[in-house]
Amino acid sequence: MTDDTQHKATQIAFNFGPVNGHVLQQHIHTTQPKEPSEPPTSTEAEPPQEQASESKQLTRSQAVILFSALLGEPLEHGFGKHKSQLAELISKVTGYTPGGVRQKIMEIGKMDVYPKNIQQDAELVAKILEPYNSQAASDIRITYLDE
Repeated sequence: MTDDTQHKATQIAFNFGPVNGHVLQQHIHTTQPKEPSEPPTSTEAEPPQEQASESKQLTRSQAVILFSALLGEPLEHGFGKHKSQLAELISKVTGYTPGGVRQKIMEIGKMDVYPKNIQQDAELVAKILEPYNSQAASDIRITYLDE
């Protein structure tokens, strides 16, 4: 830690330290910086590029595509109460807000031709789903990729 940073930390600790605690001396514990010449340990090493680009969670579009395929729920037919229930289910499982999920359902359902990003999402979901439900994966490819 530089002297300036140490001084700032000391000043902050002094400003927010106990006021009426009759403390004569305050001890500030700060970590010492690592030397720049130290190689990173295995836990600090950055993951390979391929792993860094993959997301750990499905996007809203991917979740909508997945659930519509698994439940056999076509997105292009109507946007009434049933779509709200589907959005609520997806929301409960994924943690996305129901309104955002419902908006994505309606957005995808209104498309006649799917843009490249939706096609990529569909292909990713189909690859994930293939070992478990090949028919649903095939339906995704037919619907979104025109195969």
